[in-house]
Amino acid sequence: MTKAIIIGGGSWGTAIAAALITAGTNAKVLARSDDTVEMLAKGRCRQIADIAATSPIPASTDPAILRDANLIFIVVPVKATIEALTMVRREARQDAIIILCAKGLVATDKSGGLLMHEVASEQLSQHPVVVFSGPSFADEVLRGLPAAITAASNDKLASGAVQSAFRGSNIRVYSSNDPVGVAIGGAMKNVIAIAAGCAVGLQLGDNARAAIITRGLAEMARFASAAGAAPDTIFGLSGAGDLALSCAGPHSRNMAYGLALGKGHAPDPVLAEGRHTVAALAARGERIGVDQPITKAVDNVVNHGHNLPEVVAGLLARRVGNE
Repeated sequence: MTKAIIIGGGSWGTAIAAALITAGTNAKVLARSDDTVEMLAKGRCRQIADIAATSPIPASTDPAILRDANLIFIVVPVKATIEALTMVRREARQDAIIILCAKGLVATDKSGGLLMHEVASEQLSQHPVVVFSGPSFADEVLRGLPAAITAASNDKLASGAVQSAFRGSNIRVYSSNDPVGVAIGGAMKNVIAIAAGCAVGLQLGDNARAAIITRGLAEMARFASAAGAAPDTIFGLSGAGDLALSCAGPHSRNMAYGLALGKGHAPDPVLAEGRHTVAALAARGERIGVDQPITKAVDNVVNHGHNLPEVVAGLLARRVGNE
């Protein structure tokens, strides 16, 4: 019998657990605090407390619950992923499938930045690894609304096991054999969404937002190709799909972050994953020789204090070329 453990009792971890339970999968959350355990037992989520209670979600703070898991979903921020992987290495059995749900890169001196599955492969070389990414607002999934996600892995049996675990839930899972492309789509769409938010905040109009989304998608495809992924993957759920969702409005945390920047406000630095990983994306792109004007522009504004209107003017002044 499949037993799934979800590391992380935040909004997305709670939504994944609820969907798995709806599908009839034995699922339990590994949370940080007893308060979170108590809320989940009532079918509530601290981060989106306005949503009506779901069925009770079993949870615990004891890492020992990892020992019997077939599927382990790591649903923590990028910066907490290595800590979670260390816990998995200590507690989990070697045939457990690791499903990575964070979208971003971990900065390294050697490579500029490692994608989540690359970090996991270094830390957990004997475990099958799956990248789980796509357009999915946690509050909508927790309300039972439909969503489509990609489960990508070099191990076909592993991605198939993830598909089966959600069968009968409101999450429809598609498999892919391109974890690099799926991971890049999930990471880069956050950065493009920040840029789109900046354009809206600066009141540059819908034309500018559409241009950023389109050229951002091209930038994502260039990066994917240079990193060894299939460029067509970027036009699937984890690329074009997630980009469309993240650039639709301030419901997206990354879009909201850019919107605040564009309006001249000081955004909450915890708000968006794109803010935390754009430097690593820019560094890796530089290392593999990818032209990344939008990514570099966001990095310059977020991490190097460049003036946003001047950065926009610089983008518009770039030499024109073929599409």
